[in-house]
Amino acid sequence: MRDKTSSSEAAWQEELCAAALPDKRLVRRLQRLLDQLSAAPGKPIPAACGDWAAAKAAYRFFDNPRVTEHSVLAGHFAATAARVAASEGPILILQDTTEFIYSRAQPCKIGFTKTINAGRYKAGQPKVLILCGVLMHSSLAVTLTGTPLGLTAVKFWTRTKFKGTLALKRHINPTRVPIETKESYRWLENLRQSIALVGAAERCVHVGDRESDIYELYCTAQDLGTSFRVQSCATAFSWTCIAAART
Repeated sequence: MRDKTSSSEAAWQEELCAAALPDKRLVRRLQRLLDQLSAAPGKPIPAACGDWAAAKAAYRFFDNPRVTEHSVLAGHFAATAARVAASEGPILILQDTTEFIYSRAQPCKIGFTKTINAGRYKAGQPKVLILCGVLMHSSLAVTLTGTPLGLTAVKFWTRTKFKGTLALKRHINPTRVPIETKESYRWLENLRQSIALVGAAERCVHVGDRESDIYELYCTAQDLGTSFRVQSCATAFSWTCIAAART
């Protein structure tokens, strides 16, 4: 057992040495969880932990109010910054959103992500399903050769209200709403957090899909002295071209 614990600590020491957890016991538990989950990717927690006692310890860890996503990821962010500093050349920071969908009888206890059109009932009425889960918007630093260096920013959230785009436009003009109150503000937050972590704004080239076509985002990138690139289908163009076209 001691050899297994030592190998676990060695494997994750670089990622956890700067973890912001308030108790060393929580750090050791996180090391054990990372070792178990990484050895069984894709498996549920009870199967990855091996027995009910270990699974219960994992659930207690996740339910601990002193354990937050930022305290868990603090060590990884510090390790990412160290790897970026040790690398040479430009760094690509890829931004995208991931949905974690769960099947629950009471979605309100987890959180909503979106509604989908699931066809029609026999009577002809549209069938709309509400998906529950968590959304994660992350920024991943990679080298030009594709070597991942780690995450530079992460934001988790759920949606509490659902209104379609067309229905929303009947009530307000989206262009008149401050960017700080929009869900798309996460693109600006991750940009700032990534620059604050990495430190070398001129080395970073931030990459996003067409959802990142936000004027305020280009202005923020220009103010921070960094570059941004938008991927739209098979066409890629730099944020400087878009900003120039809109001014």
